Amino acid sequence: MTVLATAGHVDHGKSTLVNFLTGQETDRLKEEKQRGLTINLGYTHFDYEDKRFSIVDVPGHSDYFKNTISGFSNVDGVLFCIDSTQGWSQQSEEHFLSLLNLGINNLIFFLTKIDKKETVFRKNDLINKLIDFKEIHYELIEFSSINSNKDAVQKNIYDFFSQCKVNLNPPSLWVDRAFSIEGIGKVITGTASKNMSFDKVFVNDQKTQLDIREVESVGKKISSLISSSSRIAISLKNNKSDPKKGSLLTNQLLKEKTYLFIRPNTDTSLFSERGTLRIYIGTHTQTIKKIKNIKIDNKILVLVQLEKSIPVLDFQRVLVHNLSKNTFSGGSVLYSTNNSYLIKKIMRDFQMKDNIIPKDIFTLIPENLFNSNSEDCKRIENFYIMTKKLETLEENIKTNIIEINKSGVRSYFYKNFYIDEKNLDKLAVDFKSIKIQKDQIIENKITDIDSRLLEEIKSQLGNTLNVSSVDLKKYDTEAIKSLFMNGSLYRVSKNIVISEDQKNQLIEIIDSLPENFSVANFKEKSSLTRKYAIPFLEFLDKELITKKIDSSGLRKKIS
Repeated sequence: MTVLATAGHVDHGKSTLVNFLTGQETDRLKEEKQRGLTINLGYTHFDYEDKRFSIVDVPGHSDYFKNTISGFSNVDGVLFCIDSTQGWSQQSEEHFLSLLNLGINNLIFFLTKIDKKETVFRKNDLINKLIDFKEIHYELIEFSSINSNKDAVQKNIYDFFSQCKVNLNPPSLWVDRAFSIEGIGKVITGTASKNMSFDKVFVNDQKTQLDIREVESVGKKISSLISSSSRIAISLKNNKSDPKKGSLLTNQLLKEKTYLFIRPNTDTSLFSERGTLRIYIGTHTQTIKKIKNIKIDNKILVLVQLEKSIPVLDFQRVLVHNLSKNTFSGGSVLYSTNNSYLIKKIMRDFQMKDNIIPKDIFTLIPENLFNSNSEDCKRIENFYIMTKKLETLEENIKTNIIEINKSGVRSYFYKNFYIDEKNLDKLAVDFKSIKIQKDQIIENKITDIDSRLLEEIKSQLGNTLNVSSVDLKKYDTEAIKSLFMNGSLYRVSKNIVISEDQKNQLIEIIDSLPENFSVANFKEKSSLTRKYAIPFLEFLDKELITKKIDSSGLRKKIS
């Protein structure tokens, strides 16, 4: 299926074209028939050869602009109508700019009413209008509902969209209608993007799974995955999950987000113009609280703060409308978050200026905002850290020890740099001059060790992994501390201490095991009982030699 929307100024012939192609009226409301204009979205379809074309007929009047943008959600292309007796009008421009900013680039322009004597706008006029828009793929058709050949027009549409490259949205369905049918109950509709599955569907704004009775696409029952964008109607079993227009349906439950990083499709200055800004996300709309342009990795991105947090998919296409100046901008969501600490951090690091804040230790960049091929950054989990900053990390931490310890290591690094405990431990593995212990930074100023004491303790520990218990309390505290700090001794658990040699034995055993291995594999290779095997494996996890990957104890080696 190919899903198309109409577009164009009010009374430029959109509904007439749809009726011509399908033989169906999409204006069904009493008010629509009385006023002769489309208010709500209308839906119909036609078949040509092996393909079905579903059409969403949108309102052209500015009063119903929200409904218009809802109709553009997840469509493959647009049938754009221009009245040849009036030419390019206000809503023509607004709809055109909206489509460009939403990344909808496959357009067939219909010059309607060409049979009228009052024709003032022809193909050449439109070609001149479009000459600077190299990103769009389009065709021009002169159309008359009286004189045009239906089969020829359908063939033109078929041929054009057979050659089109479609921009794929993440698997999703934004609800554009919700209503009740007597004897059936609650029904919702929307345009689902390719690869959307209906085996398990979540209503994200309600954090619930959808209780589905039946799924249909243009009268055909759908059981599971759809292979292309499709018009979908879903009848519900009950109203526990009560999706409304603007609800986002996905196959995975999403967290609600307040901050969006947008890759713009147009001039970023349009985003930052003063005025009341409204954002359209799928069929959802709301007012923008704050907006700011920032430069990350030599790209200018737009940071949007929403009035209300909502679930948003990465790479979701959005439209921003400046109501005060009637300008349009838009782009794709590269990254979204609800974490104000991270936002403050990014804003501080990547303001539109070149100065470097000396106090700063880290420069973090969320994954989708960064060119992963760059050699200037190192990836840690879902973030990149500037290598230059990372190289001086140990020195910077030593400089700020008092401030860090006052806040507590975990709290300080998370609030200021959005570095969690797991990532902090990874960064601290190779530190020589400092250790992180009990939520505090400890300087390793002790470099001399008592070699005789070390040999005495090693003799008590023995050469095997079935280590003996050693009472370290009877030795000088500072001397024992130095042995741990320089890596001569390691604490595995409360009752188990091992030497560096024994740690190396463990590493040799791990090297001899498969990439993924079980506790039983480790026990067999090491000849250890479970009493020792489990603590040793947990120790190796902490040392980032192994990683536990499931509840059974299965692990993988970390290279």
